[in-house]
Amino acid sequence: MKNFPLIFIKFLEYYASVNYAFLSNGITSALESQGSIDWFPVPRFDSQSIFTKILDSEKGGYFSVKPIEYDKIQEEYIGYSLILKTTFKKNDLKSMVIDFLPISLPAIIRLYDTELPLEVNILPVFNYGLINAGTEIVKDGVIYRNPLSKEGIELLVYGNYEIISPYKLIIKPGKGYLYLLYSKDLRYGLFSQKGFVYSRPYEAFSKLIALSEKELSRAKRIRKMERFKDIYYRSISVLLGLLYRPSGGIIASPTTSLPEIIGMERNWDYRYVWIRDASYATEALIKANLLTQARRSLDFIISVIDPSSKSFDHPFYTIDGTPPPAEENLDWLSGFKNSKPVRVGNAAYLQIQMDIEGAFMHTLHEYYKETQDDEYIDSNYWAIEAIATWVKSYWREPSTDIWEERGVTRHYVHTKVMSWVALDRAYKLAEALGYKKEAEEWKSVANEIKEDIMTHGIVEGSFVRYYGGDEIDSALLTLPLYDFVDANDKIFLNTLKRIESELKIEDGLYLRYKKDFLGSVVHPFALVTPWMARVYIRLNKVEDAIRLLEKLDKCSNSLKLLGEHIDQKNCEARGNFPHSFPHAGIILSIIELEEKLNAENITTNK
Repeated sequence: MKNFPLIFIKFLEYYASVNYAFLSNGITSALESQGSIDWFPVPRFDSQSIFTKILDSEKGGYFSVKPIEYDKIQEEYIGYSLILKTTFKKNDLKSMVIDFLPISLPAIIRLYDTELPLEVNILPVFNYGLINAGTEIVKDGVIYRNPLSKEGIELLVYGNYEIISPYKLIIKPGKGYLYLLYSKDLRYGLFSQKGFVYSRPYEAFSKLIALSEKELSRAKRIRKMERFKDIYYRSISVLLGLLYRPSGGIIASPTTSLPEIIGMERNWDYRYVWIRDASYATEALIKANLLTQARRSLDFIISVIDPSSKSFDHPFYTIDGTPPPAEENLDWLSGFKNSKPVRVGNAAYLQIQMDIEGAFMHTLHEYYKETQDDEYIDSNYWAIEAIATWVKSYWREPSTDIWEERGVTRHYVHTKVMSWVALDRAYKLAEALGYKKEAEEWKSVANEIKEDIMTHGIVEGSFVRYYGGDEIDSALLTLPLYDFVDANDKIFLNTLKRIESELKIEDGLYLRYKKDFLGSVVHPFALVTPWMARVYIRLNKVEDAIRLLEKLDKCSNSLKLLGEHIDQKNCEARGNFPHSFPHAGIILSIIELEEKLNAENITTNK
């Protein structure tokens, strides 16, 4: 598709939509639109999917429940949970379907209460749409077997229904449910003698609601920013939904190969724990007062630190902390709106990224500032030493950067700044715990790094993307966010002016940079908007910050979800969806805006 005319690509983009709901139980996830579940990896986030229609409308497989006839549809979450309620209407009659993933199981439960006949179409296809299922109709449902293994899917049906075929059911008016469970071995499935131990659908619903409410009840309240209340709490629920509960690892996104540009090849697998992305998400959870979940994420990241080599051997890890898989193309899938290739795994694991130690150290320091938990920091002091020792020895080396451009290593300014961040936070933590010798040593090297950046990273009064170049990138917005320079610093203000001028696509939306190894960048990067808002807050440009957040809110979908990129023509999501970056950025921006307004109110009252 990369050689297709630009006019054809624009045509595809105009008719493409990623307006999905995100369902999660902290084990795996699903994407659903208009009653159809089109993405469902099992048994966990990074597993092979059995419903893959989002990546191939013909071969992918799906699970649809909707009335045979209807003329109106409404989708909404129940509160701030990740439980979806879909209401269909036909004249004066309506059908309600409530969909969720029960806690701790690779399963989907669909409760229904309908005045209209419902049509159920289900086509599980194993291994990302490659292996057709063997089917068996049994009492109370259908079994779908993988012919190459013992795994399978079982569909338990309760209510007044008729099984037309293994792939189609008709549900008559009334109440009931459909319960779909994946089993690695069907001998222990829903229809086995062990079946009675699995979740009871209505009880599973109430328990998930209670858990969601309990978690969010601990979140920091916002009062002055009432206009952003919905996207704030939705962003928190997204980050919690991306947290793999057994390990605490936070994945970047629950999807693979949703394209940055329709019809082209910027398609990647993000179902892994990126140290950088997870650190950003964890910082947002800390600031939102969700300290238990934040600490679990910190524990995960600390668990993969290598004290004898580079602190993080890989830029990202699987959700159980093991090394990531190699990248492969799934050539049998046509891709989202014919955007090939569809990839699983990610070749970025080969990169040496020098910024990620700083991202983690900043978040660890933020946790300490919030909690003053000396015991936690001291018990993990070995990790701080490991990171500081590595950065102290290797910060002069070239690296890939935050944008993971393949085949390119340079002395990136943002990466160097993050090396400074790593040692700056390390010395502050060491100083707080009384390790004076290490604190002095790490502070000295941090000062050396800063001097190097100020010598080589500035061209004509502006920070630049990398040493020896003159272009900029939006990651330079983070320099005052990490206290490397003050937001009012003259050099930074010149940099800000360039970003506002050169990377702005339209009001409130910005590119991350202009071009890379795949060519020109087309769509704004969603995280840049909250970065810019946070800079404006520091510059006392509160109304400008509010305007940017309003733009991001407007460009979220009807359920307040955001992808990695935004199509500036129609505000639709591009790239993997939903993505932790913009949702973490929204949380941090709104909290900082709230604090700013509170501080101004105190000053005014004085």
